[in-house]
Amino acid sequence: MRAMRTVLFVVMCAVAACGGKSKAPDTTASEKTDTRSLYDRLGGTEGITAVVDAFVAKTGSDPRIAQFFTNADIPHLKKMMVEHICENTGGPCKYSGKTMKESHTGMKVKKEHFDAFMDDLTQTLDAAGVKAREKGEVLAFFNSLEKDVVEP
Repeated sequence: MRAMRTVLFVVMCAVAACGGKSKAPDTTASEKTDTRSLYDRLGGTEGITAVVDAFVAKTGSDPRIAQFFTNADIPHLKKMMVEHICENTGGPCKYSGKTMKESHTGMKVKKEHFDAFMDDLTQTLDAAGVKAREKGEVLAFFNSLEKDVVEP
């Protein structure tokens, strides 16, 4: 149960990152006219998987939030994150996990934990060379999950 909550926390955070609270940097004209899905612009399942792998490693070693990953089934967590991001960015995947609210209830995730998660996500996207438009969309998506992850 704790492992599933951890997986859901990571997935939620990943999704929340897509919700970005800050304005995305300007993009070039060709980037603005790219009508492909976010899934495709992120490099499909392969691109998403690479970012998820780096992100899970980063969050698991971040002392601000590492406690949420202590007993996690990391391979399952990564699978759920990839599914969730894939589905929510227009890809062919179907997310098979619990809702963000279900997976995070009782975890005692506070605003500062969510902010640390988003900080790690931002750094991971930057390190992966994700373009400004896509980064903004990913962050906006994950930010939209905050209400289902953070407990009052």
